Amino acid sequence: MPGPRLMAVVTALVLVAGTQPAGAAYTLAQLREIERLIAARDCAGLWAYLIENPGLAEGDDPLAVELRNFLAGASSGLISCLSLNREQAAVAPEPAGAAY
Repeated sequence: MPGPRLMAVVTALVLVAGTQPAGAAYTLAQLREIERLIAARDCAGLWAYLIENPGLAEGDDPLAVELRNFLAGASSGLISCLSLNREQAAVAPEPAGAAY
C-alpha cells in the first residue's frame, strides 16, 4: 500500500497544479491518475502506471522521491500488495535508466 506521505504529496500537488507554470514536471492529468490509483488502493495499477511513465519518478522533487521509494519497496517486496513472484519479475519491464 502506498504510504500516507505519498498520498499527501500527490494531494498537495493536485491542489496547486492550477497555479504551476506551464513547464511543470507533472500534468494535472498525471497527478489525478496517481491520486486515483492511491485512493483506490490499486498498488498494481500505480506500479504499472509508473513503469509506463518512468519520467514521473525522475528528479529530486518530493513526489519523484516518494514514487521512487514506492517502486523500490514494490520491487523488493517491502510493499506486500506488489511483491512480485519470479514469473512476474521475469516479464516486468524496468523503467529506462531507473536506479532503484
